Amino acid sequence: MQEKNVQNEIRKILTEHRIGALSTMKGDQPYSRLMIFRYENDLLYTISSRKTGKVQDILENEKVHILLGIANGCFGKPYLEITATATIHDDKEMRDHFWHENFRKYLTGPDDPNYVVIRCKPKTIRLMNHRDFDGPVSIHYSE
Repeated sequence: MQEKNVQNEIRKILTEHRIGALSTMKGDQPYSRLMIFRYENDLLYTISSRKTGKVQDILENEKVHILLGIANGCFGKPYLEITATATIHDDKEMRDHFWHENFRKYLTGPDDPNYVVIRCKPKTIRLMNHRDFDGPVSIHYSE
């Protein structure tokens, strides 16, 4: 029963919170940046320019870490720590699906050759700071 409740709380945070920190590794140093995420079918997606350091980092090391749920004065409330495997996608169908006009601040349009979608497949999601559970609770996903 607890696992079902944990999964429900995790899905709630994944669907209600879109801004999170994406961390990648460059050599032996972690680098984090704020990103806008979209949750669909148990995967997280975000967009980027192919020219960014994060894309190069992911191409060299697909392991990423995401913090989600810490925004707008949410200190002390539940949030997620996610370890995931990231992949870079540039197929037209995926780019069209995730395109939003607000991205024009960074890209020329959905056909911009530098526009890529980053897909993050969770390996582990830890639910943190939840009042109904004794300490962090983790859900592990199979490969």
